[in-house]
Amino acid sequence: MVPACLAAGLAIAGAEVAHAADLASHRATYRMGLSASRSGSGMANANGAWTYQFIDSCDGWITEFRLVITYAYSEGGQVATTTDFLGWESKDGLSYRFRVRQSREGQVTEEVEGAAKLKGVGQGGIAHYTRPEPRSIKLPKGTLFPTAHTIRLIETANKGGRILARPLFDGQGEEGALETSAQIGRAVAPQAATVSSPLLESPAWPMRMAFFPMGSTDPLPEFEMSLNYHANGVAEDIEQIFKTFSLKGRLESIEMLPRTKC
Repeated sequence: MVPACLAAGLAIAGAEVAHAADLASHRATYRMGLSASRSGSGMANANGAWTYQFIDSCDGWITEFRLVITYAYSEGGQVATTTDFLGWESKDGLSYRFRVRQSREGQVTEEVEGAAKLKGVGQGGIAHYTRPEPRSIKLPKGTLFPTAHTIRLIETANKGGRILARPLFDGQGEEGALETSAQIGRAVAPQAATVSSPLLESPAWPMRMAFFPMGSTDPLPEFEMSLNYHANGVAEDIEQIFKTFSLKGRLESIEMLPRTKC
């Protein structure tokens, strides 16, 4: 979950949200692999690919990805899984539409679809699901949708901030918003890499995000994610950290997509 989520209680005007960071339209592919397997996980190996696309569509942002992972178990056997995600988010950060499909061995196991709307900047709102069944849930005050959350992370990093804690709603699953806490490191210069692109020539901030169910008293998160974020929203060195294993994503290819003519 970017992730995703791979993915902040805005205190700035809605119009400012759209211009707080100059996010680049791009398509990227990450090679995914098992980076850690903890005792009792039964996980012997995992590999796959994550294809991610982000587009500035004039009236909003469109995020689309496919995550394909094959898990191999220590007692034998393997399972191929696929997650398909499509989301649209208005540039004022107040409206959001999402569709998620989970598959296992080619068979669809879960479909989640719906739309969400916030009452105003920094306020709560409501998410309406149409799949798997019609229902509505409340979103807490300060909820951010994924792109607004990314913008706020970059804005906080630009100002020298080191922590950002806000509810995040991305529609992946039916539990509603998650409480997130992000730790932001100091910007690091571009590293030598096998992938060459102007999108990677700026410094990047190492970040680690923890995700908790709303109202949870458990000090341990449901899962964590670490990555390096460039100011243009491009991510490198992604790691998804679950309770019993971790997946690492290495950037394999990236291309800049043309800006939409508005």
